[in-house]
Amino acid sequence: MTSSDLLDDPACPAPVPRPAPTLDIELIAGDTLRRDAWLRTELALIAAPSYDDASAILAREVADCTHLYIGRDPDGLLAGFFMTRRDNLGADAGLPLVHLGWSATRDDLKNSGATMALFERCIRDVQRWEQQLGRRALLWSTTASPTIYLGVSRFLAQVEPRCDGGYSAEGAALARLLRERLGAPPVLAGEHPFAVRGIAKATRYSAAEQQRIARISARKSFSLFSRLDIDECREDRLIFIARTPADIGTTLSRASTLALARHGRAEHRKRA
Repeated sequence: MTSSDLLDDPACPAPVPRPAPTLDIELIAGDTLRRDAWLRTELALIAAPSYDDASAILAREVADCTHLYIGRDPDGLLAGFFMTRRDNLGADAGLPLVHLGWSATRDDLKNSGATMALFERCIRDVQRWEQQLGRRALLWSTTASPTIYLGVSRFLAQVEPRCDGGYSAEGAALARLLRERLGAPPVLAGEHPFAVRGIAKATRYSAAEQQRIARISARKSFSLFSRLDIDECREDRLIFIARTPADIGTTLSRASTLALARHGRAEHRKRA
């Protein structure tokens, strides 16, 4: 999972609200995405500034996607996207599983709240799916971005590993099943079950994205990834798991609204 809009800090509300960008959010089935070459091109153009080469991750994530959320601005231009996959962990319709996959935001809309709006729509849909199933789903992903981990920890429930690296026995068992799903080697004695080495083949952040992540990590004094020796340059990733929260709409909508307002003020200052 890659994006940092989830981490926008809403602690200082806007004193004078200004008109903010609005998004028209659309849910697109994975099969439709795989048939739509132009949409895949749009996704590639959005993601390109964040990667040395986004072609490998695009191919992997498009093949895996079952639910794609896209947001368009008032001019109809793609502002951002969020790919997910729903299935089951284990045979015979086991634990309902939601992979929080690839996301990206247009460069001029980074830190605008665009990804948060897509994320909120996804989580609301997952909650409806859980109601239909009559059971809770396990949300999971892998990331090398501390900003993603911090954002997910802020808005989802029962996130593991915790910020201090701790995890439950159930969490460790789920991490081992997810490692197997990813084709990663079993956990050796003394290894952290959520830290996976060399799994993200041909997926490197661009220099600009690395610098942006480093700035946010330093500002948040976040050390989990360094303590677990997770290095994006070595294609390492952290597995995280979570559950849907009870208050996604209240908390996330407020954060998204304030982030969009800040973005609108910044754009106003540029034009002034």
